[in-house]
Amino acid sequence: SSGINAEWPLRPGLPVGIIIFNMVPTIIIVVTSVMILALARRATRESREGMKWTGVMTVALTVAAYCISFLPIAVYHIVATVAEIDPSKPGPFMITFNRVASSLLDINVIANFYIYCL
Repeated sequence: SSGINAEWPLRPGLPVGIIIFNMVPTIIIVVTSVMILALARRATRESREGMKWTGVMTVALTVAAYCISFLPIAVYHIVATVAEIDPSKPGPFMITFNRVASSLLDINVIANFYIYCL
């Protein structure tokens, strides 16, 4: 015996863990970015200077690039965990979606170069 349990469905706590580890980082990044923008707005009101739009755009575009690149793979992980599919025989949609979602992870890395050049 190789020690691998090939039974399906998954363990009861696994879907909750997958959801937590896929959604919590995205929520934290969005919330902290909103807090940074709110703090910057308050600081510019006190200093009587205009808000630097390049800084606002940098934060907003960084969050958008992260969400666009990470959310598809998070959705894939959640759907693959919750769906009652045999993981050894995924359908063509799941295979293609996995490839596309995995490729979209590179958008975050590629976009950061262009975002910070603003």
